Amino acid sequence: MVGYDFDKTIYKRDCSVHFFFYMIFTRIYLLLFSLYFLIVFALYGLKWISKKEFKEFMFFFVPFYGKRIYKIVDKFWQKNANGIFDWYSKQKSDDDIIISAGLKFIVEPVAKMLNVKTLIATEFDVKKGKIIGENCYGEEKKIQFEKYFPNQKCTAFYSDSYSDLPMMKISDKAYLVKGETVTDVTEKVKNM
Repeated sequence: MVGYDFDKTIYKRDCSVHFFFYMIFTRIYLLLFSLYFLIVFALYGLKWISKKEFKEFMFFFVPFYGKRIYKIVDKFWQKNANGIFDWYSKQKSDDDIIISAGLKFIVEPVAKMLNVKTLIATEFDVKKGKIIGENCYGEEKKIQFEKYFPNQKCTAFYSDSYSDLPMMKISDKAYLVKGETVTDVTEKVKNM
């Protein structure tokens, strides 16, 4: 079982940010909230709100779309699935696991396109516009993984960032991804 971060690891961008701007540019009326979005960015930049609160504030509009949001996300991925890195496409396997801080309703359709059966991501209630539980980031990824797979570990974990150190440490091998370049950082992770 091999674990992967998603944003900037398998996918070339941060999918939540990419989807947010996709919504802004395909639903121009959301630009009416530009000042609101700028204030939220500022509050987050000043560390006055958490990542969880930031995501909830930025995606406040999702409940207004109801079930249509799923069709919008599908359309987004039809246009953007070509953003999957080639290195991943060449090595993907049926037992891969994606563990992402991305909002699950955004990541889930592309995970299905990739035939990834296990997706652990930030749960988001699209009816209420709220994150369920915690933002699946850093230590929380390890906590969520251990709920799904108690007393197990990954044979390898791939990420673009050492923010995933908790997952890297419970994997046999650790890899750092920068674009199409994948570097074995197992020894470095052991010493961190």
